[in-house]
Amino acid sequence: MNEKSENRKALPKFTLSLLGSLLLGGAVGFAVGLLRVFGLDAAALAEGLSAVLTAITPWGIPVTSAVTLGTCFFLYRFAAKKFAAWNGGDEDEISESIDTALSWVLLLSALQLLCNLFFLSAFCIYWMDRDIRALALVGVFLLSCGLVVFAQQKTIDLERKMNPEKQGSVYDSKFQKKWLDSCDESERRQIGEASRRAYMVTNRLCLGLWMVLVVLSMLFETSLLPVFVLLLIWGTMQVTYTLECIRMGRDNKKLLT
Repeated sequence: MNEKSENRKALPKFTLSLLGSLLLGGAVGFAVGLLRVFGLDAAALAEGLSAVLTAITPWGIPVTSAVTLGTCFFLYRFAAKKFAAWNGGDEDEISESIDTALSWVLLLSALQLLCNLFFLSAFCIYWMDRDIRALALVGVFLLSCGLVVFAQQKTIDLERKMNPEKQGSVYDSKFQKKWLDSCDESERRQIGEASRRAYMVTNRLCLGLWMVLVVLSMLFETSLLPVFVLLLIWGTMQVTYTLECIRMGRDNKKLLT
C-alpha cells in the first residue's frame, strides 16, 4: 500500500513534467522549422563562429591562466599565512577559512585545465597549419598545465600539514584512493554526498545537452557523432554507478556474514 500511495503522489508531477517536455520539444521543433523557412544561413553562422574561435584561440590559455592561476596564488598565500599564524588549536573558524580557500584553489585549477584542453582542441582545428605562433601556443599550454599541477601540489601539501594523517601525492596515479583511505568517516560521508549531488547534476546536464545537440543537428545538419559521444559518456557514468553499487552491496553482505 505504501508503494502505491507514493506512486500516486508522484505520478501527477511526473505527468506534468513529461507534458512540459513534450510542449517544449514541440516549440523548439516549430521554431527550427520557421528558421529554415525564413532562410537561416547556417553556413554563415558556422563561419562566424569559426572566425571568433580563430581570433581568440591564441589568447585563450594565457588570459584564462592569468585570471584563474593568479587567483589561486592569492588564495594559497591567504591560506598559508592563516596557517602560519594558527597555533593548531580548536579555532574552527580559522581552519574552515583555510579549507575553503584551498578548496577554491583546487576548483579553479581544475577549471583552468579544462580551459587548456578546450583551447588546445581549438588550436588543433584552426591553428595547426599557421606560423611559428602555433608552436608558441603549445609551449603556453604545457606551461599552464605545469602551473596547474604545481598549484594542486602546493595545496595538497598544505592540507597535509594541517592534517598529518592525510596521505597521498598529486604525482601518484593512486592519489585519490590513498587520500580517501586516509579520510575519517565524516569526511567520507561528505565526499559521498558531494558525489551523489554531482551524479544528479550530471544526469540533468546530459539530458539538457542531448536536447541542445539535437536542435543543433537540425540547424547545422551535423553528424550523430556529438550525440553518440555524449550518450557514451552518460551511459558509462550510469553503468559504472550501478555496477559499483552492486559490488559494494555484495561486499557489505560478506562483511556482515
